[in-house]
Amino acid sequence: MKRFVILGAGSSGLIAATMIKRRWKDKVHVSVYYDSRKKNIGVGESTTNIVDQFVRDYLGVTPEQLIRETDTTVKLGINFKNWIEGTEYFHGFSEVGFDLEDEEYSPSMYALMNGTYDGGVLHSKATDIVPNFFFEYEYALHINTKEFGEYIWKNIENEVDFIDDIAEEINSDGKNIQSIKFKNSGEVTADFFIDASGFNSVLLETLNPEWHSILDVLPMDRAIPQQVSYNFEEVPSYTLAEARKHGWIWRIPVGNRFGTGYVYSSRFTTDEEAREDYNAWLEDNLGVSLETDRIIEYKPGYYKKSWIGNCMAIGLSSGFVEPLESTGIHIIIQQMQQFIEHNATLKDLEYNRNQCNNLNKILYEEIVEFICLHYNTNRTDSKFWKYMTENKSDFVRAFDEKCREEFIQTSNIDVSKYFWTIDSYIQCAHGLEMFNPDAIKEYVSCLDDPDSILEDCRLLDMEIKKAKGQGRSQKQMFNFIKQ
Repeated sequence: MKRFVILGAGSSGLIAATMIKRRWKDKVHVSVYYDSRKKNIGVGESTTNIVDQFVRDYLGVTPEQLIRETDTTVKLGINFKNWIEGTEYFHGFSEVGFDLEDEEYSPSMYALMNGTYDGGVLHSKATDIVPNFFFEYEYALHINTKEFGEYIWKNIENEVDFIDDIAEEINSDGKNIQSIKFKNSGEVTADFFIDASGFNSVLLETLNPEWHSILDVLPMDRAIPQQVSYNFEEVPSYTLAEARKHGWIWRIPVGNRFGTGYVYSSRFTTDEEAREDYNAWLEDNLGVSLETDRIIEYKPGYYKKSWIGNCMAIGLSSGFVEPLESTGIHIIIQQMQQFIEHNATLKDLEYNRNQCNNLNKILYEEIVEFICLHYNTNRTDSKFWKYMTENKSDFVRAFDEKCREEFIQTSNIDVSKYFWTIDSYIQCAHGLEMFNPDAIKEYVSCLDDPDSILEDCRLLDMEIKKAKGQGRSQKQMFNFIKQ
């Protein structure tokens, strides 16, 4: 029997414990050590569509059950507001009809050419409507992280040892963790250690990891979070990401409250400036004032190797980009999936360590590139926005140029599809006004049998429009599910 020790009982630790135990069952013993005095970050309430797989395959419940028992709401995407001032666009999930045999072009092409594209089948201009069929297609969830954590804990508490204790000393030779000395439990050994300790990376830091900073392209390093009670008349089915003078604000609906926060860079903005702008937004949009003194500080970047020796760091312990595309929980699940897939027999936990590290590096690189793409805007109303406009990454410059020359397809741009599909890039490019309609028309005219292709896309576009009219509000859905 292999013994796993997990340090930390936040989202990372709980997800890791669940996935390890559910995959290997009686072949492993899992202990989760946590310090109850420490407060978890607790603001990562928006997820990606990978959460559905975790809920179904590892928690063993349906999304309906989770919605019924917690303050969970449906997420159909992210509404980006004022990234180009006075405009908004939507980044949703895959559309109906993306199973076309020829993937060299997208069904979005017809709507883009005709100026009717609005970001996917599950959305219509930041809707409150949830399609009746949404469980059949890709979606995500807004979760109350405290409730979600408690739900996972209860789900596995009979299979995992939870120990409230303080780690006082990490015994390491720089290549492997020998043991952890706890205040009450004494010296604890294991076959493998999972670092889920958060930004401090308590275990991994003893193994001389190399850090990769992304401050030059994504300088955001602070966030001010605040929860706002709200009596919803309708529950939005999307996360809001609204650009402001010094950064951007998130707004996430869960239960009877919004999770909100202001993301900014200390390089260009003082805490006082951020608080002032955030307070103005709260008063204008939610009718409340800023009440918290809390500021979350973080280093934007990631470790080049998150798995060293007998220790793997996951989630915040492995790195953090910024919260713009709700990638936090996705990264945790993806990292654990990679670990499980490449260590199926548990005979040698070092097997494919290099491959896991490489995949983790690719994952972070793609996230950085895609988030950088959102800052391809014309805003220059502050030191922050001037910097972002004048210091675009090589990827963003190349992508922008390509969009203005021809229609973006899987064949003419380096998109790995490891994280996002080509349609995510299309939605972002469209929203930030990168596309040249004439270039799209020229591309279509060069296709074999363009009339037939456009007709297929036109029919799909009609199907999408029809689907958008078939739905109900989240409150109606809640009432139906909870009956």
